[in-house]
Amino acid sequence: MPDEADELILKMQHLEAQARAEEQARSAKARAERLKTKAQQMAFEAQQEVASAEAALKLAEEKQAKARDPVTPPLDAADLLVQGKSEAQDAHTRLVKGRARLNFALDKMDEAERRDWEALQAEARAEAHGQMADDPLFNKP
Repeated sequence: MPDEADELILKMQHLEAQARAEEQARSAKARAERLKTKAQQMAFEAQQEVASAEAALKLAEEKQAKARDPVTPPLDAADLLVQGKSEAQDAHTRLVKGRARLNFALDKMDEAERRDWEALQAEARAEAHGQMADDPLFNKP
């Protein structure tokens, strides 16, 4: 009789562990999905910002090159050079910030993948506990 009670207690413990692991898997999967979606959106926006900043930097460098051209009148060259330097500095700042945001978004996507892996592990634990609870020979010598 004590063996039967012990088996029932053990079975209930496994069922409880299975339920906990399933809940952990569900919540981890939901958090990972939300994080991944936000990170993908952030990465997309950062890629657009990087592309825009690179284009602005190229235009600013072209203005500076045109200012250094000997055929450009000196007053126009001075204006172009000042304007080109200012625009290049602004574009460089935007480029650095855009790349930093992109790297941050990529890090968040890595974290989302790690959370997906943890959810998968929780699902495996839940399945293992379910099998142990259902296996009548589990506790037999």
